[in-house]
Amino acid sequence: MHHMEAGYEADHGDSFLHGTAYVSFQELATRVSHRNTGRASGDPVCEQMMTRIAADENLHMIFYRNLMGAALEAAPNETMRAITDVVTTFQMPGHSIDGFLRKSVVIANAGIYDLRLHHDDVLVPVLRKWGVFDRTDLTGDGEKAREELGEFLEHLDASATKFETRREERRARQAARKG
Repeated sequence: MHHMEAGYEADHGDSFLHGTAYVSFQELATRVSHRNTGRASGDPVCEQMMTRIAADENLHMIFYRNLMGAALEAAPNETMRAITDVVTTFQMPGHSIDGFLRKSVVIANAGIYDLRLHHDDVLVPVLRKWGVFDRTDLTGDGEKAREELGEFLEHLDASATKFETRREERRARQAARKG
């Protein structure tokens, strides 16, 4: 309840480009999370409802993704900077909820939403749709932002691989104890 009363303040203030970049990724992240929650529930009705919610989230994502695509055409350097700033500091809206870190670890260990899904199913598809690594109209800070983004994605991919390896090792140890 405290989170609902306190509200949510974006990390990048009132910047239109940052806000739109954020929701482009956040809506897709929420879609992936809701869809996987439904699958993990083991309840056919829950899965069906979560599928409907995920479909709605996808429509939001498409709208914002297309808006950012237009922004890349209108102001490529500024938009690239906003995208990089958002991707490299991304947090879900609930990050300020008490116990969020612990809950996010449980969610990641369950495979509902983890670094691999964030990288492979959220960031990379949206960035590919925008063609950020194929653009030829970036200069100065826009080009610098793209380089920072590429480096960040490499580190995120490595962190995702490390997390997956540790999760599988943990699962194997747990299975051996039960075995």
